Amino acid sequence: MIEDSVLTAIKRFSLLESTGGVTVALSGGADSMALLHLLFSMRESLGISLYAAHLNHMIRGEEALRDERFVRTQCEKLGIPLFCERADVPLYAKEHKISTELAAREVRYAFLSGAGVGAVATAHTASDNFETVIFNLARGTGLKGLCGIPPKRGKFIRPLILCTRGEIEEYCARNGIEYVTDSTNLSDDYSRNRIRHTVVPVLKQINSAAEKAVSRTASSLLEDELFLEKCADGFLSANVKKDGLDITALPDGAVAKRAIKKYIEGSFPEIRLDSAHLLEVYSICAAGAGKTGLPCGKAAEIQTGMLYITKQKIFFVPNTEYNVKTEIRLNDFFTEGKKVNNLLLKNSLDCDKIMGKSVIRKRLPGDSIRLAGRGCTKTLKKLMNELDIPAELRNHLPVIADDGGVIWIYGIGVSQRCAVTEKTKRIMIISVSESKI
Repeated sequence: MIEDSVLTAIKRFSLLESTGGVTVALSGGADSMALLHLLFSMRESLGISLYAAHLNHMIRGEEALRDERFVRTQCEKLGIPLFCERADVPLYAKEHKISTELAAREVRYAFLSGAGVGAVATAHTASDNFETVIFNLARGTGLKGLCGIPPKRGKFIRPLILCTRGEIEEYCARNGIEYVTDSTNLSDDYSRNRIRHTVVPVLKQINSAAEKAVSRTASSLLEDELFLEKCADGFLSANVKKDGLDITALPDGAVAKRAIKKYIEGSFPEIRLDSAHLLEVYSICAAGAGKTGLPCGKAAEIQTGMLYITKQKIFFVPNTEYNVKTEIRLNDFFTEGKKVNNLLLKNSLDCDKIMGKSVIRKRLPGDSIRLAGRGCTKTLKKLMNELDIPAELRNHLPVIADDGGVIWIYGIGVSQRCAVTEKTKRIMIISVSESKI
C-alpha cells in the first residue's frame, strides 16, 4: 500500500521531526495531488496542519492558468490554505542567460523557500529518483550524485520518495483523485523527459522493479556519503583556524576533498567549486605547496601547512594594446589521465554554443556575464569593481560577444553558457598578445 510507503519514509528519514506544519508544493499533477490527499487523510494521526503552495511559471500560457485555477478549486474543496504566486520564468531565463528548465527550478525553489508554513513537501518519487541517478551518471558524478534526490534537505521533505509513479497513478485512480497533465512532460525537449521516455523503458525491460532497486542502492550509498561527510566535518572542526585551514594532517582523498569543498564554499558562499577546481586545490594541498585560481576572483594558496583563500590579483599594464587571435580545433583537452590547465579553460569557448556571430570588441554599457563556476550574472562594471581593475583600463580590455551577450573577458574568464566541458566537440582557443602603445 502506498500509505505504508509514505509512513515508512516519514519514519526512516525523520521527515516530520520538529515541525507541526507541512506545505505541499502543489503543481496539480498526479504526484502532487496524490501527496496532498495522502497527507490530508493522515493529518490527524501525524499531528500536522496542512497547507499548499502553487507557482504559475507563466511558460504554458492558458494551460498554466488552467493549472492555477485547478489547484485553487481543489484546495477550496478540502479547506486547505493555498499560497499562490506567478513568476515570469521565460523572462528570468533570458535575463540570466540560462535554460528555461534551470530558470524554472531556481524560481520555484526561491518561491517555496519563503512560502507556506513549516516543512515544504515536494512530490518527488522513486521514479524521479531513478531518472536523477541516470542523469547524474550520464553527466559524470561522484558518490553524492549517485545518492539521487535526498529525502530531506533543509525545510524540504519528500514523503513519496519510496513510491513509484505507477503506484501513484493507481492510487489516484482508486480514490477518484483528479489531476492535470503538464504538456511539457510529453516533450523530449528536456533531458529528464528523454530519459523518462527512452532510457527508463529499456532498463525496466531488464528489471521491471528497476525504480525500487535503484532507490535501495541510492539509500545505501547515502549512508556511505553521510559517513564521509561526518569524517570531513570532524577534520574541519579540529583544523579550521582563524584565517585558514590547517592541512598538515590532511586525511585520505575522499574525506580531504569533501573537507576542502566544505571549507571553501562555507567561507565564501558565492563560490561553487566544480570538480576541476576541487582537484586543483586538493593537488596543492596534497603537495603542501602551490597556488591556483578559484571562481569569483579568489585564489587558493598553501603557506606553511595552511590553506588560505585570497583575492586573486589581476594585473594589467597601462598603455598596452591587446591583440586577440582565435583558433578553432577539435576538443582534445580531456584525454584520459590528462589534467586540464585552468588558464586554458578560461581562454577557450565551446564553438557549438556560440549564438549567431561572435565579435571581438570592448565593453559596452549594460554588458553582463554569467562566469563559469560563479552561479550568478553580473554586469561587467560590477565585476571589474570587485576585481579592483583600474578605471582607466576597463574600456581597453578586449571582450568577445555573440548575439546572446558577452562570452569572454580578457584576464577574467568565460561565460557558463559557452564554457568547455568533456562533451564539447569544437573549441575556440583565444590567445592574446600585448604590445606597448
